[in-house]
Amino acid sequence: MPWEKTYKEADVLDAAMRAFWEHGYQGTSMADLVKATGLNRGSLYAGFKDKRSLFIAALDHYDSVYRVVFLNQLRELGDPNAAIMAAFSAVETGSDDLPGGCLMINSTLEVAPHDPEIAELVEASMGQVEHFFLECLQMAEAQGSLAKGLRPADTAKVLMGMMVGLLVITRASPQSPAVAPILRQVREILA
Repeated sequence: MPWEKTYKEADVLDAAMRAFWEHGYQGTSMADLVKATGLNRGSLYAGFKDKRSLFIAALDHYDSVYRVVFLNQLRELGDPNAAIMAAFSAVETGSDDLPGGCLMINSTLEVAPHDPEIAELVEASMGQVEHFFLECLQMAEAQGSLAKGLRPADTAKVLMGMMVGLLVITRASPQSPAVAPILRQVREILA
């Protein structure tokens, strides 16, 4: 009799994503994934082939469930400067039910330097965040609310760098004294 999936893939990917997010790729064992997902090893291997494949699927899940949905919600604000500031403020406040930092950024530091496929996936996701900043800055420019002298493409890259830095800092130390000055600098850029 052929193996048949008896679980919701989105639920499994969410559980695996949270395990990888909290412990990192190397720090998450198959035993951890069995515990997190509630599936046995055989089902995990049958459904996802191996740990790396499950990790890639979890990254895709994270990207579509968290980054895409979050940025689309910010776009709906209609105020480009408020949307950018809300993106940064969300990092500061975090979420009690989610691990700190960003799974993509954590993966950039841990796995991407050694795995070209994961590096490409992470780069594409981060590129979309930078593109979001660029869209907002171009909208602010069109509305006349972009600070004089700012070039949207360059400023989007600067904001992306600040976002990455903020995500790394808050992952390591959520109460870091560096958080407030970063947010203040973003406000000044947008002023």
